[in-house]
Amino acid sequence: MTQILSVEEILLLLKGTDVVLRMLQAQSEYRNIETTEEFNSSNDFNLLDVINTLGEVVEAIERFQSAQNPEGNGL
Repeated sequence: MTQILSVEEILLLLKGTDVVLRMLQAQSEYRNIETTEEFNSSNDFNLLDVINTLGEVVEAIERFQSAQNPEGNGL
């Protein structure tokens, strides 16, 4: 069963994910793991890259919303 999400729900999920990732990044345990030699990824992205990318996606969606409704009345 596929659930249809509104733009507002998508933004809420992305912003919530951003908050959770920032909380994770702030944990010394996570920072210790990320600095070890054993921690690596195939594309050299780290958690901060993911957080920044989420922010860019949120900004793009908000720009889309503004372009769709220049009067600012929401979708």
